[in-house]
Amino acid sequence: MPMLICKVLIMRTSDFLVFFFSLALLLSLITGCSSTDAITQDPQSVSQTASLTLAETPTAGLTRQNTQVQVHQGNAPQTAPPYDWIDPNTTPPDGVFYELYDTQARGANSQGSYLIYQPPSYRIDTNRRYPVIYWLHGGFGYQADGGRIALLPFAAAMAAGKMPETIIVAPQALPSGWYVNSKDGARPVEDVLIKDLIPHIDATYRTIADAKARGIEGMSMGGYGALHLGLKYPTVFGVISAVAPAIHKSITDEPDIRTTDTFFGDQAYFESNSPWGIVENSSAAILATPPTIRILGGSNDISLRPVLIEFDQYLTSLNINHTWIEVQGAGHDYTEIYANSTTDPYLFWKTVFDDALATHQ
Repeated sequence: MPMLICKVLIMRTSDFLVFFFSLALLLSLITGCSSTDAITQDPQSVSQTASLTLAETPTAGLTRQNTQVQVHQGNAPQTAPPYDWIDPNTTPPDGVFYELYDTQARGANSQGSYLIYQPPSYRIDTNRRYPVIYWLHGGFGYQADGGRIALLPFAAAMAAGKMPETIIVAPQALPSGWYVNSKDGARPVEDVLIKDLIPHIDATYRTIADAKARGIEGMSMGGYGALHLGLKYPTVFGVISAVAPAIHKSITDEPDIRTTDTFFGDQAYFESNSPWGIVENSSAAILATPPTIRILGGSNDISLRPVLIEFDQYLTSLNINHTWIEVQGAGHDYTEIYANSTTDPYLFWKTVFDDALATHQ
């Protein structure tokens, strides 16, 4: 040992630095290879990361606070965002308002938040009433995502005359709540939206309180929610627009971190709440009061494309009228799907709301 110490002490400084940096370079290469291997060996993890890219991209004037999303490659654990019923980001984009409402379905003295866009004429023509679109954010997302990727583009479409002036509401739902009531009853997202939010919006703003003038749209998990709520409550929502809805048939097709706190690993509960199960069990009610249904998906959405095609065929087999649009060149990305659509997706809202506006204006 004394001899080894002596050898180290008498090493020239330059030799020691060369040895140190060579060792650091070797460790860096080893670490980089490990990360690359994890990505290569687990394509599902790459897909999951890609699906979060849009929701996690910060925008000027619209930043997320207190988010705890950690998505790791391979089989490493993920950390879900906190279960906020109130979005901690209280700064909405220009022209959009941040509001709170009572959530009696959760119990006394509880509240939730939402963003709302009111068209320019809302504060001028005080006798006019407006149709409403409820926009549902995706998994591990917040209402702020709706403000960034949906509300402002909708406003631009209205300004361009592509769709009628409409109130847009982006509610804060739980990051992995799937817009259903959790099996344990602790997170009644569905009841909060149906029993608390919609009555609050109709009582607070000059809406056309008619299913034909009330639409629901969502992206990914929000698309699942749009189909779940729209098909389950066809007398509440007369228009459904599901964008890349995450409607897998098996609970194992989604990572546990996204489903456990809602479905608790119960495939039967998962099936009964899924759009598949609702259509199977309630097709007569849907046919009796048929909503207008539009489903959009990207041709490059490798995970969801097969199940969306199958769902289209299933609805057709039950004579449930709907429109399925596969957008070429688009992936699991709301903005990309809307931008790449061969027909302007905003014109859809003009078509579906025309009758309601004619009746109520």
